[in-house]
Amino acid sequence: MVPLVEFWRSDRVVRLAPAGAVACSGLLPLPQVALAFSYLDNDARTGLWSLAATAVYLPLHLRHVWYAARATRPPAGRWTFAAMAVIILAATPLAGNMWPRAYASLAVSAVLVLPGPWSFVAYLSLMIAAAPASLLLGLPWNAAPWLTLSVLCASGAVLLLVWLSAVLVRLQSAREVLAQRAVAQERRRIDDDLRRTLGTALESLAARGARAADLLTTSLDKRAELEAELSGLADDSRRTLAEARQRVRGYRRPSLRAELDTAATLLSAAGIETRLQLPRTGIPDTIAPQLRAALRATVTRLLRTDGVSACTITATVLTSGVRLEVRADDTTETIDVRPHIHTSEAHP
Repeated sequence: MVPLVEFWRSDRVVRLAPAGAVACSGLLPLPQVALAFSYLDNDARTGLWSLAATAVYLPLHLRHVWYAARATRPPAGRWTFAAMAVIILAATPLAGNMWPRAYASLAVSAVLVLPGPWSFVAYLSLMIAAAPASLLLGLPWNAAPWLTLSVLCASGAVLLLVWLSAVLVRLQSAREVLAQRAVAQERRRIDDDLRRTLGTALESLAARGARAADLLTTSLDKRAELEAELSGLADDSRRTLAEARQRVRGYRRPSLRAELDTAATLLSAAGIETRLQLPRTGIPDTIAPQLRAALRATVTRLLRTDGVSACTITATVLTSGVRLEVRADDTTETIDVRPHIHTSEAHP
């Protein structure tokens, strides 16, 4: 069984969040239907009208919630919202004095589907109209404030769930995009490195091989020159093979530049203005595991800290390793990496 803390940190909550918002939206109209059968001046006829109207409009409302919770706009959303509005407003005189509680679902769909100014106007109008409509349908005057509060709380709860779900989905998508960018940057770095080093060496080998073949076919009198050319070709081949093996071992370790770029992108996506300051002489191609862990821990701490507005990451190459200074507002964290030694300290 997955512990609760690990569950909230996993991707499962992102997949379940839209379903939770839809479930909550589907359960909220049930008390309203029950009240339509049993509340003051309501009877079986008003209850049946309420049940029938709810069964017709609720799928349209849940469709709006499902798309919005996944951070997308529902196709033909304005048309389905118009149909939902017609159903709810037309059922108002028939479904009992508690039916204006259904205005909460209509207000939520208005916010999720309509453009900015119109959604605000529609939401506010429905909040204001709920109490007068219920009074006209025979609801006692002292119950009208409760109904208005019920509509406001129900719509606010659903909108909060939808907003949280949409934020989780957007963050998950952003994380996947950042991971893809990091992979693409690492591939470009490896490709450029191979083209600059091994590519040049292989071209040289091909040229020397062609030269040896020409000497072998053109004249047998140049045996000494041919032997020298073949000997040089063998030496270059062994040297290139050794360099290729060294390069492959280096590619198994992540790139320091890729880690720094990913950290800067994550902080910038969170609204923290981030700058990278790297030495002109360049930085090492690879990064030790302990430095990578320390850098990621620092980035995670900054993402969880409220009020951080700016961050500067400075890399300095030392004879003993690499030093990173992460300045966030008035705090500086220094990460030093030396052979077999790792220290991480923070000071104001």
